[in-house]
Amino acid sequence: MTFTQIHDLVMYVMIAVLLLATYVIIERFIFFVSTLKEGKAVENLVSSHLQDKKLHGQIIDAFASKASPQAQAICEVVKASQDSHTHEQMEYIVQSIYVAKKPLAGTRLWILDTIITMSPLLGLLGTILGIIDAFHSLSSGNAAADPAAVSRGIGTALYATGFGIFIALYAMMFFNYFSNKVEQINNQMKLISLTLLGAR
Repeated sequence: MTFTQIHDLVMYVMIAVLLLATYVIIERFIFFVSTLKEGKAVENLVSSHLQDKKLHGQIIDAFASKASPQAQAICEVVKASQDSHTHEQMEYIVQSIYVAKKPLAGTRLWILDTIITMSPLLGLLGTILGIIDAFHSLSSGNAAADPAAVSRGIGTALYATGFGIFIALYAMMFFNYFSNKVEQINNQMKLISLTLLGAR
C-alpha cells in the first residue's frame, strides 16, 4: 500500500466521521426538541394542578409511557411519594432519581466530543502521509523535472488538515449547543421534582 493510498484512505475515514457527526447531530436535535417540549408539558401539569389531590394519578396517566428523562423522573418521584416515606427520605429519593436520570440527557454526545478531538489528528495524519509521498516521489527522481507536481502533491496533502479542522469546528458548534440543552433538561427535571416534593 503506497502513501497516496493511505492518504486517500484517511480522507475516506474523515468523510465517514463527518457523516457520523451529521447523523448524531440530527438525531440529538430531534431528541432535544421533543424532550424539552415533553418536559414543559410535565412542568405545566405539575404547576397548574399542584393543589389537586388527584395530581399523582394524572401524572402517572399522562407521562408513564413517555421517554423523556423529565417524565421518567417525575413518574418515579410520584411512585415513591405514594409510599410512606418521611420528607427527609423523599429528599434523598428525589436526589437519587435525579442522579440516575441525569446521564440520559447527554446520551451520544461523547461521540461528538471524540470527533472534535480525533478529526484534526486524522487530518494531520493525512497531510503527513501526503507530504511523505510527495518527497518520496521527488527523491526517486519521478518528479525531479517537475517541481510543480511536487507542490501540487503537498497542496493536496494540506486539504486533509483543513478538512479535519472543518469537521472539528462543525462538531464543536453543535456539541456546545447540545451541552446547553442538556443543562436545560437537567434544570427542568430538578425543578419539576423539587416542586412536587415541596407540595407534599
